[in-house]
Amino acid sequence: MWPALKKIRCIWLLLPFLLLACEKEDEFINNEPVSNTESFSREIKESLSSYNINKSLSKKSYRSTKDRVIHDFSPPQISNRAVIPSECGATEFSRIQFDHFTALASDQLATDNFNFYTYLNHNAALLGIGTDTFGEDGEYTQLVNKIERDLERFWDMHDEISIRGQHTSTLNDPEMLTEILWYLIADLESKEQLQPEIERLLQLNLESRLLPESPFFAAEVFASFNNMIVLGDGLIEMFAETGISGEVTWTGILTHEWAHQIQFDHFFRWYPFGSFETHAEETRHIELEADFFSAYYLTHKRGATYNWKKAEEFFELFFQAGDCSFEFDLHHGTPHQRMQAAKEGFKLAQSAQKKGHILTPEEVHHYFINVALPEILPKNYSL
Repeated sequence: MWPALKKIRCIWLLLPFLLLACEKEDEFINNEPVSNTESFSREIKESLSSYNINKSLSKKSYRSTKDRVIHDFSPPQISNRAVIPSECGATEFSRIQFDHFTALASDQLATDNFNFYTYLNHNAALLGIGTDTFGEDGEYTQLVNKIERDLERFWDMHDEISIRGQHTSTLNDPEMLTEILWYLIADLESKEQLQPEIERLLQLNLESRLLPESPFFAAEVFASFNNMIVLGDGLIEMFAETGISGEVTWTGILTHEWAHQIQFDHFFRWYPFGSFETHAEETRHIELEADFFSAYYLTHKRGATYNWKKAEEFFELFFQAGDCSFEFDLHHGTPHQRMQAAKEGFKLAQSAQKKGHILTPEEVHHYFINVALPEILPKNYSL
């Protein structure tokens, strides 16, 4: 069932059944042409076949080849509690994702072209094509720009991070589609050569109910080692359907990805080789710490200054973001663990409210390891 989706690329948060469906990403360009349509000429498909999607930054390959100094670190206090199964179950967010996935699977054109369309939009984000607004109609652009300025000030990271939006509308814009393909395809003499292919893509969009409107075509949210954050409208749209306000959703997700940038700056000192027994342990630890950093900023007197009501909505956001794929490499933590990580960050911020003192990233990391983590993943925690 749904053969075109069985190699779906892993994005920030997906249902467990989607996560388990992730396979090699470098194979989809060589798939057979979509049934009953020809979205690419033979020449263009052959040109694209040389591209290896494994070069994608969205996989968050934490063990990058970046050269970093490895300092002393005590891994046992992390790994001993890393992937202990805990009570877990579906959330409203996972049910919403399932509904959208079911709709997508019912549209043959959408499923046949899923890998190609997500490939195009992924590269649009990397190339900076149509990425300077946030929200379907740009309605959250001012908010994201403000959060960026506030985060730069709070963490003393001025002009370090590039934040880019990802939109389904990019895949229905002839000028943007032309720019994406122009960069991806070698040996073209002019952009005019792409016109027949652009027209075919636009015709596909007319014939399909969900090309490119499905939120899954703009569902990437990731941070990369090269100081880039990508925020896909689609994923945030699905979170909004749970009833969490748009402001809290955009703020919570952006501050979480910003926390990853802080982790990247200290990565090989905070998480040297040997700190974790499995990739799943490493990923969950890193994600829970990002939740913790995010909550610390959001509820700090000199950060986003969230009051208790907004803080509760933020906790709900990260509860909804949890998953139950304990053994999967991209396991982010269960709903209860992610909510608890956010609450621990809130408690740390509240403890310093009177002074308004901002802890350094090193101090927040130290607190997470030694104080918060035992509360989030107690040694005796079990089903």
